Amino acid sequence: MNFFAEAQIELPANSYAPEAFNLENTCLPSSNFVVSRLKDGTVISTYGDLVWDFSVYHPDKKLDPLIFKYWEHGEVTYQREQLVGEMKHVFFLIIWMRNKAPLSNGTLRNYLTVMKALAQYAENESLTIKAIIGNQDLLLSFIRNNSSGWLIETLSSLLRLLVLVDTGESRLNISVVGKEVFKLLYRNNQQYRNTLKQHPPIPTRIYSKIISNLLEYLDNWEKVADEHLDLVLECYHFRLMRKNTSNIKAKASKALVAFVEHQTKKFTLKQLSAALTDVQRISKLIIQVFTGMRDEEAQTLPFNCVEKIVSNAQAHYVIRGRTTKFNRGKVHRTKWVTNYDGARAVQIAQKVATAIYLTQGITIKDDILDLSNNHPLYISSSYLGFTTKPIVSKHNQFSTAYLLLNGSRKFKGIVPNIEEEDLYELEQLDPHRAWRAEEKFQIGFQWSLTTHQLRRSLALYAHRSGLVSLPSLRRQLQHITNEMTSYYAKGSSFAKDFINDDKKHFGLEWQDGQFESSSLSYIFNVLLSKDVLYGGHAHWVEHRLKDKDGVLLVDRKETINRFKKGELAYKETIVGGCTKVGSCNQIALNWLQINCLTENCRHLVVNLPKLERVIKAQQKMISFLDITSLEYRTEISHLEILNTTKNKILNMQGEES
Repeated sequence: MNFFAEAQIELPANSYAPEAFNLENTCLPSSNFVVSRLKDGTVISTYGDLVWDFSVYHPDKKLDPLIFKYWEHGEVTYQREQLVGEMKHVFFLIIWMRNKAPLSNGTLRNYLTVMKALAQYAENESLTIKAIIGNQDLLLSFIRNNSSGWLIETLSSLLRLLVLVDTGESRLNISVVGKEVFKLLYRNNQQYRNTLKQHPPIPTRIYSKIISNLLEYLDNWEKVADEHLDLVLECYHFRLMRKNTSNIKAKASKALVAFVEHQTKKFTLKQLSAALTDVQRISKLIIQVFTGMRDEEAQTLPFNCVEKIVSNAQAHYVIRGRTTKFNRGKVHRTKWVTNYDGARAVQIAQKVATAIYLTQGITIKDDILDLSNNHPLYISSSYLGFTTKPIVSKHNQFSTAYLLLNGSRKFKGIVPNIEEEDLYELEQLDPHRAWRAEEKFQIGFQWSLTTHQLRRSLALYAHRSGLVSLPSLRRQLQHITNEMTSYYAKGSSFAKDFINDDKKHFGLEWQDGQFESSSLSYIFNVLLSKDVLYGGHAHWVEHRLKDKDGVLLVDRKETINRFKKGELAYKETIVGGCTKVGSCNQIALNWLQINCLTENCRHLVVNLPKLERVIKAQQKMISFLDITSLEYRTEISHLEILNTTKNKILNMQGEES
């Protein structure tokens, strides 16, 4: 029978395990009990140390200390000593007294993060850690004070380990809450897991940068496009005639060489072909940015897929394609509204495809005039035979290019790195997700882009809700927002024609995104705004939804649900916002909300910085008017109302201060 318990941690080869614990003891280890040591027996850390250095047990021998100090300021007090002792007790149980698979260093660090949070809470509440994890009410109170889904999930895992530890001695055991609490934690963890499965919206700064960089990429290629395609076709014919193509760089201009080498670092026949595939991939991403298509839908677009419609001297663009998603694998014809940039991306992809089809003896004028999928927009560049033996089409069917993001290198300069403001924005969008605890959301890391994020972000941001405050992104999405409002909005005569019975069409996702976008805009711009607000609704929020200390008394989730139910609404206006549910009875020409200001409409929200910008614009506009005209007198009266409102806000500020 084994009377010693060995540490259950992962031990690298040629490392020396911590000291084994004598199971005949009924007390915790002594302060000089060895918790880490070198192969020659040299002691690194003991049980009594404030830091257990497990670096020697790290697979790569990297610094890996378990630091039990949970406070930032102040000295070691008696209470802190006791809490550190409890933390060590927990770690002793899960490392030495578990007869299960070893724990990794990373898992131990995660559990330590949870223990530090428990210790800090216990200190603040004059409790002990053991009291918290052993009492249902105290534990649930701790959980309510920690919104991090990751922390609660990790705590659940730790508590399950402690439940499974049975030393047979009450002085070593730690009592843990019962099954009912574990059921509550399980439900909470399921919700957290579900949020992790959701594709996050791209932070607006990163989203705007990606759009700019994608469009700039196509701009740069168009400068060398004709030369690039001509050289590709020339090389193709050279290979057919078995002529040497090793000196193709000498045939290319400096601009083309620079474009190809910017991504590939080389200029060879293989890279010349790869650059064409990159152009296809970029154009596909732009189409997805400005349509909300899924990968499969964009990848299988037919060559002749874009349609230009001119109405009231305005150009509108529609992309026609197919989808098999959620349709039992059967092809279903569908279409999406897009803007000029989306249509331009199609035209650029057509330019590349035209060159590849020419090598197959197919001309656009004669052979590709229908919407069939025999001639895909994204035909594979493998038909050129620059990288492998040329593939041959069968039964007049052509293979598509492999353009998925997970199969490509990261485009240099396309996707920016994460900055602090991006994480802050994600935390505002979803405060219940522990963004900073997830490895891929670390400052300095490149944003991990997936194409479904483009769909999710377009559904959220392409609304006139006021959620997007970044001017550059507003400009980039302005036209697609207008188009989607015209074609996809509920009640639009076009909506049924586009969406039809497709339950997963992007138009429906855009409609659903309107509620989320409006509710988040309301939360950010009204409930959580730090700007001075004025108006009937602003007054109601200040006096009905906040306590005497200005703390908000409303639940975020409930607010969003009320928007979904149609009980609340929020629309951005030139001076702030409007919370009127349903149609407004003000005339459409009342774009300055003059009547709303004079009557102090109960749905009105006036934002002082916005109002001041409107006043400046109004003053500038009036300076160009004839002072004897009716228009001048009208606009002057409007300016007076704007200034009167501003003065009321400033007086209100003075009274509060």
